[in-house]
Formats: sequence, structure tokens, C-alpha cells
Amino acid sequence: MQFLARDEARLVQKKLDRQIADKPRPKLVLYYRSGNHDYSKAANAITASIGEFTGVTLLYLFRISGDGWSEGNERDERWRRYRLWRAANGDQRRLYDAPGRRFERGEEDSVSQVIEFALQLGWDALVAAKPRRQLLFLSHDDRMEIYRGFERRWLAERLIALGYWHRATHDGKTRGSTLT
Repeated sequence: MQFLARDEARLVQKKLDRQIADKPRPKLVLYYRSGNHDYSKAANAITASIGEFTGVTLLYLFRISGDGWSEGNERDERWRRYRLWRAANGDQRRLYDAPGRRFERGEEDSVSQVIEFALQLGWDALVAAKPRRQLLFLSHDDRMEIYRGFERRWLAERLIALGYWHRATHDGKTRGSTLT
């Protein structure tokens, strides 16, 4: 795993933003209720849905209450676990200063761990995987948007079984709560 500094992460984000702009409507949107839950099964399902990958990049974009290094977050157990995980992986910088992580083949456990932190801590984050230019967006407002890949139907089935839900949207209108 490699941590990406702010400048390098911005370059990757610009590239991914262009990919989203090319196809601005996600193929699938799933919703969930955030809170102090166990997100490990969801993170494992997301990682498994990538398939055999040659590389995965996760970019932290935003969180309403900051990057976990503020005084108010010092006592938050979830942020403490994240900071310990980050330090154990060789990086002491703030999330703002090194917002990206790049993973290589064989690092599925680390990918799952960082996705779990992103869900648990309410990040806006982009997850991109190769091959096949796979792209997923996690939102702080309890929404996951899949733009490409991630075996989206298989993943939706797994996440719906965990309590996530899907609203089929056609022409921008909500039509129901079943997977389409």
C-alpha cells in the first residue's frame, strides 16, 4: 500500500472526475443508514465485487467534521482506530495531507479495511479499480454510487441483504425499492 500526498491525489481525482463527467449518471445507487455499525461485511463485499484487481485507489474527498485530527475527534474511538491503522502502515500524516491510498494485487484485506473506515467515518470517497476502469463513489450522506464495474448486481444483492436499499431511478424519479 502506498499513501498519496495531496498533490498526487488531486491529479488522480481530476482524472476520475472526468470519467464521471463522461457518464454523469451512476449505473446503481444504494443507500444505507450510517451510525456506529459494523461495516466489515459491507466493506468485504465491496472489495470482493472488484474481482481480481491489478490496482485499487481510494481517495478521501471530504467529511463534514474534518479529517479526524481536530481536537473534537481526538477522543472518538473510530478515528483513533483509523489513526492507529494508518500509523501501523507507515504513515503519520493527516488525512488532508495524504488523502489517497493505492493498493496492489494481493492487498484485498487492506482495501477492505480502508473502505470500512470510509463507511464508518462518513467520508466522501472515490474508489477506482483496475482492470476495466471500475469506479465507485461513497458519500457522507449514506449513499453509494457505482459508475462502472464492481459486479454491481452481485454487490447490490449482498448489500441489500445487509440492510442497504436501492431505489430504481428512471428519468430522475423514484419508482420503487427493488433492484432493477
